[in-house]
Amino acid sequence: MNRELAKDIILSLLIVLSQLLIFNHINLFGTVNPFIYVSLFILYKTTYNKTFLILYGFLVGLIIDLSLQTYGTHTLASITVCYLRERIVKYSFGVNSILPLAMIRGTQLTNRVTYFLIIIFLHSFIYFSLIFFNFEFTLTIFLYTLINSIVNFIVIWIVSKLIFEKQK
Repeated sequence: MNRELAKDIILSLLIVLSQLLIFNHINLFGTVNPFIYVSLFILYKTTYNKTFLILYGFLVGLIIDLSLQTYGTHTLASITVCYLRERIVKYSFGVNSILPLAMIRGTQLTNRVTYFLIIIFLHSFIYFSLIFFNFEFTLTIFLYTLINSIVNFIVIWIVSKLIFEKQK
């Protein structure tokens, strides 16, 4: 096992454990729980296997669902984001999408913000749609998605800066 893979595995374990032990107990305004584990899918390197990303999303979502007893909502949201990630990267970064760390360094800030926001918003929308699963709660779904996406964006942006600033 090479060093990079070992670092990625340890980082993944730390983020999932911090999600389960710390961030799931944070309830801002009674509705917002930061989903820090979404950063694993955002920061997944483009040089890695794309099929493994879907399996990775399934395993991370399953671990969180089993710990929180949320009946597969995290798993389905994670799998969907992982499946659509390649298209989101191409949409957000264009020609630079084939570079390994283009989404973190070397691109315009607007491209990175767009990429982060699309993935976070999509994950939150799918998650809250499955939680409420009723057309009567459409406004509630959009409100929770918007608030949760803003908080998640701030937290994940800070975490990604902390992780990748140390690797320079």
